[in-house]
Amino acid sequence: MSPHSPILLSLFVLFFGVSSAHAQAYERARTHQPDGHVLCRSSRTFTYSLATSADHPTAQERAAITAAFNTWQQAASTCSDLVFQQAADVPNGTPLLHDEKTLVTFRKAQCRDVVPPEDACWNDDSCGDKYDCWARASSDVVFATVTYLETNGAIADANIELNASLGTLTTADGPPCARGVVAPGCVAGDVQSLVTRSIGETLGLALVQRTDSTMSLALPWGDTQKRVIDPGTLQGLCTLYPRGQPTPECEDSHLPDAGTPGDTEPPPSNKSGCSATTSAPLLGALVLLLGARRRRGSPSRGNA
Repeated sequence: MSPHSPILLSLFVLFFGVSSAHAQAYERARTHQPDGHVLCRSSRTFTYSLATSADHPTAQERAAITAAFNTWQQAASTCSDLVFQQAADVPNGTPLLHDEKTLVTFRKAQCRDVVPPEDACWNDDSCGDKYDCWARASSDVVFATVTYLETNGAIADANIELNASLGTLTTADGPPCARGVVAPGCVAGDVQSLVTRSIGETLGLALVQRTDSTMSLALPWGDTQKRVIDPGTLQGLCTLYPRGQPTPECEDSHLPDAGTPGDTEPPPSNKSGCSATTSAPLLGALVLLLGARRRRGSPSRGNA
């Protein structure tokens, strides 16, 4: 593999304990086990943009996303010099540039309902951007894709996708919606909670089984508690990006120098694409499934 070839986050993690008895454990993502690189950002400026379409994000969705990033900024201010910075909106379908930027994207339709079966986009996992549709498991509500360099774990870019096709995304502060019913003023799939959790993934934190963690694999129907950074996740943030100090195990994790302006394609990879999938556990009768699927291989050649 070329030393500058980015691949997408695999599902291997390194477990870390937290000393406080009241803090949840956190996990750091690795490229592979047992000796893979931990994932981290080389820059302490976290830049993000909202991908826009005719319907999304609404004003309420935009406010929820801003609140999620503000939550991480407030947490970082206690121990880190990490700065979250919003850039200008971009149209849906804008390609990632491997410049450490994170996009937040809403998908308004299922790809299976709008993409012709013979379209070549099924082969290169590009249907989502081409048709502005949800190409993941139909029951998932969020999917965070993190691109990194296999040679050192440096995060190149990320995309947080939200499934707006189910009608279960909400931004209200009210009580949980009735079983399986989304009405005005109630909470089902809380956008702020979903984005808050996904931001953690784009920082190099891994999803965990604990339901009391911000980084929980699953979010119960109507839950807004994941809007808050729990003590264990905060400890992870402080450990990964300590103020005035390098990220542990990431001192050499840097992206290659930028190539020709406008060139968005990574160097070709000699690793074939493949995929790995995990399912969120069921929490009682109603649960929102959170996408945890990650591809490995070249972003331009990864297979679904």
